[in-house]
Amino acid sequence: MIAELGLAKLIAAGGGMVSGIALLAGMTGGAQHAAVSAQPDQRAAAVCSYVPAGTVRREHQPKIVNKVGLSHEQTANAQAIVDVATDLNLPRRAAVIGIATALQESDLKNGVVGDNGQAHGIFQQHPQHGWGTHAQVTDPNYAARTFYKRLIKVRKWDTRPLTEAAQAVQRSAFPNAYAKHEGRAEKIVAALTQTPEASSTSRPTSPKDDRPIAGDDSPRLTSHDQAMISDSIETAASLGIPREAVVDDLAATLRRTEPWAEGEGPDSGDHKHQAEQLVASLTKKLCAKLSALATKTKDLPGEIVKDVAATTGRALKAVTSALDQRGVKYSWGGGGPAGSSYGIGRGANTKGFDCSGLTEYAWAKAGIRIGSTTYEQVKSGSRIQRSQVKAGDLVFYETNSGIPGPDHVGLAINNKEMVNAPHTGAVVRIDPIDRNGYSTAIRPS
Repeated sequence: MIAELGLAKLIAAGGGMVSGIALLAGMTGGAQHAAVSAQPDQRAAAVCSYVPAGTVRREHQPKIVNKVGLSHEQTANAQAIVDVATDLNLPRRAAVIGIATALQESDLKNGVVGDNGQAHGIFQQHPQHGWGTHAQVTDPNYAARTFYKRLIKVRKWDTRPLTEAAQAVQRSAFPNAYAKHEGRAEKIVAALTQTPEASSTSRPTSPKDDRPIAGDDSPRLTSHDQAMISDSIETAASLGIPREAVVDDLAATLRRTEPWAEGEGPDSGDHKHQAEQLVASLTKKLCAKLSALATKTKDLPGEIVKDVAATTGRALKAVTSALDQRGVKYSWGGGGPAGSSYGIGRGANTKGFDCSGLTEYAWAKAGIRIGSTTYEQVKSGSRIQRSQVKAGDLVFYETNSGIPGPDHVGLAINNKEMVNAPHTGAVVRIDPIDRNGYSTAIRPS
């Protein structure tokens, strides 16, 4: 079907860059597209398979497993550490230090919990020591980025012995333990930064040498165009359309949309190169985004996962930001756009969120200010009927008849559940929307 129709023809019908590929969902495997889209881990796997050589595609991971003796989980976590080094434009040495550190701390396993239940994730970071929330430190991409940000502040980190550099960041009770992992870490980084086609004698590319970023000769795209192409890539990947077909049709679109006269402008090879750069850059960003979403939702019930996966735009950012705070303590008067904070009154000694502090934070992360109190937030958008409530909507309650206006608020995940900071002594959690005192719902704008 892709060969017969061609994305370029569908684009002409759809009126935008690669927007026509969305029509394919209804023509070539719409059921498959719907099934994959409902599962963040499957969406991430599909899109990440488009990531170009230099970062290892999922189908090549068995070769890495055999070469360095890692499980699939360990390989994925090691890949995240290497990829973040690439994103931060760090030299190969940083990736080696990161891998060696994670081998010592967790054996590259994200579910490890240490230090009497206080340390989490592949780097065994402590939420209470400012590393981030539990959800953040158990996101391998976030954990690696935070590790590197502290590493590069260490004086002469790139020339010091590995175990000294790692210890300066981790402050472990076993400061010399990282050294024994250096040789294996070197092999892992070499395996993960070498293209699948390279021979065993080829020099592996370092993270700094292999950045799939569009060059100066790439077409200048608006954020709308980038979002459109990203959506198209995700649709194509979920349908199982070959990456090469997307690149070819994007190249055709670039030729069609540029205002060159006959015989002028770049040749087809230039357009193919530009399309390859765009797909490489956008798929890597999309892969990281969807992988993070899969991590954030992995412990949620299946139906909630499907609802979150179906959410888009600012509502998705608000919902995932609120979900990230699950387990954070309730603090009366606590929380705001910057995150959790010490509250007032009975919340003065507790760092956390109250109900409106949580919703204010979530929507601030999505780029919308809704105010800090329920009285402000109930005026922050359009009123929504109960039956029409969906992810991102604010749901309000009046639990005290002596006080006019709503006195409690939650953030809807779907039509039935919300993220809620309920009361003193509790933590941020998922609760049913239908409960005593329900008043109204608002869709922020």
